[in-house]
Amino acid sequence: MRNLRWLFVLPFFGCSLPAPQPPSAEFLVADGSSTYWVKSGPAGIHARVSPLILTRAAGRYYEVFVGESTRSYEDAYFSGEAIYRRDLMTGDSTVLWEDSRIGDWEKVYLARHPSARLLDPDEDAPDVALSATGEADILGIVGPYVLYTHRSTLENSAMQHADTAKGIVDVRVAKPVPMAALARDTAAISDGGIRENGTVRWRHSRYDVIARFDTTRRETEVVLRDLRHREWTLGYVDSPVPRIFWLDEPRIDARVRTAISHAFEGALSDEDMSQLASRDLSLAHPASFRALLQ
Repeated sequence: MRNLRWLFVLPFFGCSLPAPQPPSAEFLVADGSSTYWVKSGPAGIHARVSPLILTRAAGRYYEVFVGESTRSYEDAYFSGEAIYRRDLMTGDSTVLWEDSRIGDWEKVYLARHPSARLLDPDEDAPDVALSATGEADILGIVGPYVLYTHRSTLENSAMQHADTAKGIVDVRVAKPVPMAALARDTAAISDGGIRENGTVRWRHSRYDVIARFDTTRRETEVVLRDLRHREWTLGYVDSPVPRIFWLDEPRIDARVRTAISHAFEGALSDEDMSQLASRDLSLAHPASFRALLQ
């Protein structure tokens, strides 16, 4: 289950924050397990978190997810998990990676048991003599690259074979790539961010978003900074280089915004998970915002 540890809400109704006020801003922060929707202005800072795994490639927004496929027979069970990307505008899904061995093992089984009957999905599967399973986990998103791990197990009453593998998939071409490709593609990884003094800074029209890796926590602190270099800490994410998607300027196309919003809310509905916190900051200095995150 994904760990939605981050976000807080700093809303004010019918009043405004005392100076200094945070800059007007709206953007998304995406790491390898969640997406954070941040809105800031004179009324305060408001942020929501969703288990949506969001990325962008060639100007298109994608949800990355794991899907399961199961086929049961009276004496055998085959279950595999593949990694997909879903185009938020068209709804089309494409397989990024899947373990072909599950299908190969099923073919061998059917060749040896040609009369095996495939059970309907609503039929209760009995205890089986042969079981082949594969599980995929998304470890993180680094720019347009998906880092994953996969475990496969083949077992019967006489033996068990299991192994684990890790890999990288490029969302842009929907194909696995070597580790060296990620190390070389620094521009795609930072996606407009500038590396300086151990941080990554994304410069926007009226504000910056800063990512600072905390070596003690082994997490990345995300900070909103105005043009006068006053800072508001938003929270911590797992990714060393999260991705930032601007929603304010240039103003995102209304259709794309709607598609992102639907995916954001849909992921919440699917997992029925959300973590929000609230605190009155009317007397707080921006430097004390860190206390919210301890």
